[in-house]
Amino acid sequence: MRKLILKNALSPGDIVLLTAAVRDLHRCYPGRFLTDVRTSCAELWMHNPYLTPLRETDPEVEVIPCEYPLIHQSNHAPYHCIHGFIDFLNARLGLQIRPTAFKGDLHLSAQEKAWISQVHELTGAEVPFWIIVAGGKYDVTIKWWDRERYQKVVDHFRDRVLFVQVGSLGHHHPRLNGVVDLRGRTDMRQLVRLVYHAQGVICPVTGLMHLAAAVEVKDPSWRHRPCVVVAGGREPVHWEAYPHHQFIHTLGTLSCCRDGGCWRSRTVPLGDGDSRDGRQQLCADVVNGLPQCMHMITAEEVIRRVEFYDQGGRLRRLTSAEQAAGGRAVRLTRDNPFDELRLSPPSAGLATADFLKTLPPYPAKYRGRGLLVCGGSGVTTLGILALVRKLRRLGSVSPVEFWHLGLGASDARSDAQLKALGVRCLDARVIRRLHPARRLREQELRAYALVHSRFREIILLSPDQSPRTNPECLFSEVAYRQCGAVFPRLSISPAHGLRWRWNGVDSRMEPIPDIRRGWIDKKRVWKALQLHLWLHEHSDFFHRRLGGSHGMALFAFKKVEQPFRLIG
Repeated sequence: MRKLILKNALSPGDIVLLTAAVRDLHRCYPGRFLTDVRTSCAELWMHNPYLTPLRETDPEVEVIPCEYPLIHQSNHAPYHCIHGFIDFLNARLGLQIRPTAFKGDLHLSAQEKAWISQVHELTGAEVPFWIIVAGGKYDVTIKWWDRERYQKVVDHFRDRVLFVQVGSLGHHHPRLNGVVDLRGRTDMRQLVRLVYHAQGVICPVTGLMHLAAAVEVKDPSWRHRPCVVVAGGREPVHWEAYPHHQFIHTLGTLSCCRDGGCWRSRTVPLGDGDSRDGRQQLCADVVNGLPQCMHMITAEEVIRRVEFYDQGGRLRRLTSAEQAAGGRAVRLTRDNPFDELRLSPPSAGLATADFLKTLPPYPAKYRGRGLLVCGGSGVTTLGILALVRKLRRLGSVSPVEFWHLGLGASDARSDAQLKALGVRCLDARVIRRLHPARRLREQELRAYALVHSRFREIILLSPDQSPRTNPECLFSEVAYRQCGAVFPRLSISPAHGLRWRWNGVDSRMEPIPDIRRGWIDKKRVWKALQLHLWLHEHSDFFHRRLGGSHGMALFAFKKVEQPFRLIG
């Protein structure tokens, strides 16, 4: 009896395909092999009856790194990905294994099947649900569809279908509204059990598509689980599609996929140093941020495919009681910290683009002109009092906001004098209760105060500044009237050596604004201020990479193409 240890470190979807090859090896050659595996996802092999624990040090054991070179023939040869590892093992071992089932081979124990699902735990009832994936990994972004289109699908079936959004930590999975949000809240085995309980699946070409086919259906009368796959034109249909799935593709319609899948990796470069940023790996036809092949697939088409299952009796609509239970689960999972996790080089550029898509419009609540001073840990009311007194002697009459992060015990007399001089002291920690911020420390305070100050036009002052003239006079200068933002020029250039190209901004050497001081019309530069604040809320990633607060300010203005002027 031959002893085999099969190795593979690819993604979970590939491991599902390897489970099929192991099953078919034993079905075609019963009693002739002992097999064990070393793969990237051990959870997919739990309760597998075809595995026997083996040691690599055993001299009788053959250790085989498994590949599937058949994929390189996929555009023209009549094979499904199920054949990939089988073809490899046949060539390596001199066998004639053949597929015995059109799916992977995953097993749940009787105990696992008896457990209630995570959705049942949240709803308190056996509520039918569909799983939805609205993103994917950063290695192959060309497979992503549009978040707004997924949202249209969810909204269309509101009160008929309860959707459960899943996604792994560290991957790109933008939040959908009105769903049970389990992003980052399932390990692989929990996901397998969730699929077992799921009525259906909506996803791109990803591991969940393979799980939808491989995991047995809870109701055996159904035989196959409904699944709608938003595929586009990257992979050939015959290689990826399972026969009982609604596989939405655009192959043969575009020059880039007329002879089969393009097999490219990314829509745009991410600048993370990965070889997939190479020209030959990038989409050749991008429309509104999507590959043309994915752009051609509308939300209405995906809705239509789900409706097919409804018309065929494969979609059980929610009852009024189930709607209420599902609504409770949606509310219970709404505060998912998935989106607040630290960014990474692959995710930062896309997260920035996503933020700019949802940028709130300028609100009309800001009024008038005023002076803004932000205090750090060493700033006291006495220091601010000295600064404001000098400004008043120079002729400044504008009201002043002094933003801080808690002054501790302050001097009552100084407080009264500040109030008499038109100074309003604001503790940002209190404001944060109304306007939440991911991070709010001294280095984020200025960006936060600029957005949330009550003034529309702001003179930003440094607390240690010693002005020689009334700063309000610059409001009448041509430079300010032209663009609505004027800053002093820094004598040094922190932009030196910065690598911004990953986020679509030129990184050449240039003068940089001193963000500690400036003249700003919030209405005219609102987008830049919003991005400036968002960058500071993610300063744990951006501060070092963009050259500190001054570099982040320059980046924000350049990213939204907002002109500004430098003086001095």
